[in-house]
Amino acid sequence: MIKYKTNILIIFTFLLLITSANSSGAVEIFARDTEHRGVIDFAPYQIYPENRIGNGIYLDKKLLDSHPQRVILNIVNIKNSDNHIYLFRGLNGVLGMDIVKTNGDADVRFWQVDQEFYQYSDRTSGTRKVFRIFQDQIVPLLPHLRTGTGVATSPTHAVFYHISNSKNVTSINQNGHEITNRIYTFSLHLVKRDLADIVSISDLPIQDVSYTLKLDWVNENSVSYKLSNGEKHIIDLRKYVPNNYFK
Repeated sequence: MIKYKTNILIIFTFLLLITSANSSGAVEIFARDTEHRGVIDFAPYQIYPENRIGNGIYLDKKLLDSHPQRVILNIVNIKNSDNHIYLFRGLNGVLGMDIVKTNGDADVRFWQVDQEFYQYSDRTSGTRKVFRIFQDQIVPLLPHLRTGTGVATSPTHAVFYHISNSKNVTSINQNGHEITNRIYTFSLHLVKRDLADIVSISDLPIQDVSYTLKLDWVNENSVSYKLSNGEKHIIDLRKYVPNNYFK
């Protein structure tokens, strides 16, 4: 009788795990130990199981993603979207990030700049964002911004920009005709790889008729950008940030 009750309990536990996950995919039952707990709940997400290759990330108990060569560690939602960014550790032990596009939107892109920095773009909404892996966590850089992009990296730093303002400007051309252009103002942001803080450079406005800006590192202290009219400028960032950012 005791053996019969034990068997019933095992079957009930197995069925409970199956039904609590996404019905469209099978769930592997893992043994638990000191390094592998069961369902890790950080609402509305769940990870099952902790710290195992091939584990899955769930949203309200529905499977979002799983990969046979990854250990999924964490996940965040991209604000005002149905898309999610998750952190994983590969078989080689290296951390990386990937995207779950729940609606399969072809206008959404997510790409790696280097091992630490990633960019997100949604052409439909115009949203652009920068993400960083720092201290084994997903860090959205300046998450309140909707136009953060253009990451350029060096061995010690990263710089990116956002569009801080745009307006129509009317002028008279050489033929005496009135023309109107949209002028975009860019603000730069600097990251030092060994620091969590970001320095936003507010007293260096850059303006152009293009809504994109190409940044390049010239040396360990300076970046360059080129305007749509061909003018090239070099900025010594040491003039605009605290001293400890270039020590």
